[in-house]
Formats: sequence, structure tokens, C-alpha cells
Amino acid sequence: MLLYIEGLFSLVRGEIPLLIGVAMFPAAWGIANDRRWGWRLGIGAAAVNVIMPIQWYGFGSPMTLAFALLFPVVLLVLLVHPVSREHQRIWFE
Repeated sequence: MLLYIEGLFSLVRGEIPLLIGVAMFPAAWGIANDRRWGWRLGIGAAAVNVIMPIQWYGFGSPMTLAFALLFPVVLLVLLVHPVSREHQRIWFE
């Protein structure tokens, strides 16, 4: 669900995040339908979504960076958490 929400927010942010947002929707659909490619695409899109604010904002304003990274970091951590990895290893096709 968080991948759908973050994809929607990425669509609104601008041109470059638009591409990431477009990638997040099929990733979320793939995860919802137990597809391994969806999980991998979700991790890639979430990782890029974490790297972009760091490049844009830098480390000059820590509060701005913290708010910009709040949901992307939570999404990436949830996708690479050992329980999520074990679930996709066992159940995903």
C-alpha cells in the first residue's frame, strides 16, 4: 500500500520523480500478485527515491532532508526487511 501512495506522491513532485512514480505502480501490482519482478522493481524504485532527495537537498538543511526522506526510507526498509525477503523467497513466483 505504501508503494502505491509513494508512487502517487512521486507523480506530483516533478518530471524526474514522475518516472519513479510510474515504476512504483507496476511494482506494487507485482508485489500484490506475488511476483518476484515486482519486489525487485519496488526495491529499485525505492532506492532511487531515497537517493534523489539526498542529491537535491544535500546535507545543508537536515530538517528538510529528514522530512523529504521520511516515507522513502520507511518504504525501502520495509521492502528489504528480513521478513519481507523471506516471504518473497518462499511465496513469490
